[in-house]
Amino acid sequence: MIVTKVTKLGKDRFLIKLDTGISFPLYKTEMNRFDTKEGSDLSDGELDEIMTRILPSRCIKRAMNLLQKKSYAQAELAGKLEDGGYPEEIVSKAMEYVMSFGYIDDVRYAADYIRYHSSQGRGRNRIRLELRGKGISDEAFDKAWDQMEEVGLVADSNAQIEKLLEKKHFSPDMDRSDKEKIAAFILRRGFSSEDIFRCMRSYSGRSVV
Repeated sequence: MIVTKVTKLGKDRFLIKLDTGISFPLYKTEMNRFDTKEGSDLSDGELDEIMTRILPSRCIKRAMNLLQKKSYAQAELAGKLEDGGYPEEIVSKAMEYVMSFGYIDDVRYAADYIRYHSSQGRGRNRIRLELRGKGISDEAFDKAWDQMEEVGLVADSNAQIEKLLEKKHFSPDMDRSDKEKIAAFILRRGFSSEDIFRCMRSYSGRSVV
């Protein structure tokens, strides 16, 4: 196999690409050991050593270091490892390792996210979309939401909407267009239109929209 390209990733790390399409990161000392410069030949034995002995343990260590600093969703952590140049098969092995020890759990991640952000005035719809962006499935989200709701750790949506109505100085005497602007503002926070209009009616004591 021929090394077709060497790209610098950091001070002493480089991304090695082979003519077979395989790419992987190596440190400078390892490059010197395997003589992996552009145009050089890498034997099957050398590639096997890199893919089975060097990269798996390093990728796991990288995953553990990342998890010590903050929590990650499964897809988010996998993406972080792939950004570091690790091949998909190596990333999969690292993910299997951290998941087998419970170091990463999408439902737990979603539950923590829900507990914090629902208390910050974000509604269910917005939190769901934000977690989708982190690779959390709707199934994991719904399970986490139900768990948090069951133990009373999801902020009451009606109370939050009422606070937002107060913040926007809502009044039943407002023009319809102003009420619709306030409703649109609260809708963007992730609350349902049904809940918003119900709170508006309750807030005013009569139908306001």
